[in-house]
Amino acid sequence: MLKEIRFAGDLLIEASAITPEFKNEDVLALFSQKSSLQNLPVLLDDGRPLGLINRNLFHSNMTKPYYPELYSQKSCIAFMDKNPLIVEASLQIEQLTALAVETGNKIFTDGFIIVIDGKYQGIGQVLDLMHAMTELQARQHRQLIESIEYASVIQQSILNPSRMALDAYFPDNHWLIWAPRDVVGGDIFHFIPTNAAAKDGTTENDGFLAVLFDCTGHGVPGAFMTLIAESALAQAIATHGDHDPAALLAAINQYIKRTLNQHDKETGTRENSDDGLDGMIVRYDKNQQHLIFASARNPLFIMKLDHDAPIEILAGDRKGVGYASTPMNATWQNHLVPIHQPSRIFLVTDGVIDQVGGVKKIAFGKRRLCHVLADVRHADVPTQQAAFVKSFADYQGQQSRRDDVTLLALDLIPNPT
Repeated sequence: MLKEIRFAGDLLIEASAITPEFKNEDVLALFSQKSSLQNLPVLLDDGRPLGLINRNLFHSNMTKPYYPELYSQKSCIAFMDKNPLIVEASLQIEQLTALAVETGNKIFTDGFIIVIDGKYQGIGQVLDLMHAMTELQARQHRQLIESIEYASVIQQSILNPSRMALDAYFPDNHWLIWAPRDVVGGDIFHFIPTNAAAKDGTTENDGFLAVLFDCTGHGVPGAFMTLIAESALAQAIATHGDHDPAALLAAINQYIKRTLNQHDKETGTRENSDDGLDGMIVRYDKNQQHLIFASARNPLFIMKLDHDAPIEILAGDRKGVGYASTPMNATWQNHLVPIHQPSRIFLVTDGVIDQVGGVKKIAFGKRRLCHVLADVRHADVPTQQAAFVKSFADYQGQQSRRDDVTLLALDLIPNPT
């Protein structure tokens, strides 16, 4: 019988800690010696937590030009998060989950510090917290429903930064449909503006990185996979930067396979799991007037806006990411697409393509999707979005929804040459 987890202390993982007297070179040595060490708590002399050093952020800073020379001999607090989530061991799991939501995305990589009467005891991980919440709420049906609804809040909190970034970057020329089949889902999107060095030594925006993942399953299992995918993406970007979509997919593949112990088809987890994701990563460079995309099974749709040419459908690689059947050293191909004319790109999950409906009860399909999108090529954003929603709903009719549905449309208007 599984231990009932009710309090933060039930999630405690004993982990070594350091003091502010440690130098950054000492931290670098610790991370080098222990490849599994992801976070280092920093404690005051009386045992109270002062902060937390994240492995990826630390390495990201220490690999910048001149940083090793400037910071190696300085105190480890230079790259320390001074506001980690610190909780008493007696805190109830439900309250801890609420605090985790308020903390934001960093909770998925940093975890939280557990104390007793303010004194450090160990750390906790958010994936353990999410599993604990599910196990706890499963004991009573009413609490299970509340848990799922709260998971939706957590999932929305993960997506909100990307929603806001999209609204800021594309105030009038993008639209998004994100419709989980259930309360929570296995589709996740990520959007961040990207920067490059300017001639005056500062940085300036040079484009964006857009990501759409369709994780195994839907509902709660799919939502759990999105947590792993989000964490994998964050680590991949911290390690490889944002200019090489194929390298990011390869890194995410390795992260998922290691996390789920899916090294090959025969040696999965003890329950023989075979989970992963399909998806696409697009890097748009407005200065070079091109985009680079790498895709695991999902096609990219490109529409020219200044003439009525057919929509292009660009296929990606045919292997998924993270699955037991995908090799640990698998690679994906980068595809370069010039953007010299005003264009609209569409990132789509297979919940759109595979939805059964219509008189013949067949899949919605890529061709029908292209017809719907082309019919409103020159319409404003609300009209485009409404046309897709109506057409898709009409086609589905009385058929049940098969999967989560996500469609992201972005207008790319190149700078005049």
